[in-house]
Amino acid sequence: MKRFFVLFAGLFFLSGIVSAQNVSAVTAEFSKDAMRPAFSMQLDCSKKIAEEALKKRLKKDRIKGKSSGSMMLYKKVSSKDLGVTNCNLYSKVEGMGRKCTLYFFLERENGNFITAGDPEEGSIMKYMESLTKDVEALQHKNKVNDQKKAYEKAEKKYQKLVKQQNKLEKKVEKADKARQEEKAALEELQKQEK
Repeated sequence: MKRFFVLFAGLFFLSGIVSAQNVSAVTAEFSKDAMRPAFSMQLDCSKKIAEEALKKRLKKDRIKGKSSGSMMLYKKVSSKDLGVTNCNLYSKVEGMGRKCTLYFFLERENGNFITAGDPEEGSIMKYMESLTKDVEALQHKNKVNDQKKAYEKAEKKYQKLVKQQNKLEKKVEKADKARQEEKAALEELQKQEK
C-alpha cells in the first residue's frame, strides 16, 4: 500500500508543473464597453486555482483588495515588486477547464493606464511571471491533500475489510466448533447403538 502511495505521489508531482506563457502587454476588455491597456499571462491551471494563488500572493505582499464586478480592485497600491506607486490594480482571471488567462490593469492616479514601454513594464512582467511559482505551490498542495484524502479513504476501506475478515473467521471457527461437537455427538450415538 505504501509503495502504491509513493508511486502515485511521484506521478502527481511530476504532472503538476505549471507552464505559463510569457507575460505580454495587451489591450483587453476592462468593462463591457471599454478596452484598456493591460498585462496578460496564460496559465495551465483552473481559474479557481489562479484566483486563489493570486489572492494569497497579494495578501502575502500586504496588498488588500475587494471584488469589483468580474475583477478584484486593489486601491492605491504601492509596491517595489510591481514597481508602482499609488496605482489602482485591477486583476481579472478568465478561462475554463485547465487553462486560464490572468490580466493586470494598472491605473495611475491621473486615470491613465500603464502600457508597454512605460518604466514599470519590466517590474510588472517579472511579478506576474513569479506568480507561476505560487500557482505551482497551490496546485501541489491541493494534489497532496487529494492524495491524502484518497489514502485515508483507502485505509478506512482496508480497515473495514479487515474487520469483516475477522468476523468471518470467527463465524468459521464457531461453525467448525459446532460441526466438531455434532460429529462427536453423532459418534457417541453410534457407539451407544452398537
